[in-house]
Amino acid sequence: MAKKKESPRIAFRLTEREKKQAMSLAARCGLSLSEYLRQRALGFEPKAVQPDAYFVFCEKLDRLTEPPFPRVV
Repeated sequence: MAKKKESPRIAFRLTEREKKQAMSLAARCGLSLSEYLRQRALGFEPKAVQPDAYFVFCEKLDRLTEPPFPRVV
């Protein structure tokens, strides 16, 4: 069985407050903390994803704006 090649690790320290903030930002982007920090380190700025409740709200709002009956032309 071939041994899995390990990736180099980079370790750094954060205060508890900084870690909580980084975890919160990662969660807003739908990323793990590791992936969020990796993207930031490589110069990317991950975008926050909309929560599911937003899409449910938009769908309900769309239904409310539809005419109740088909238009007769």
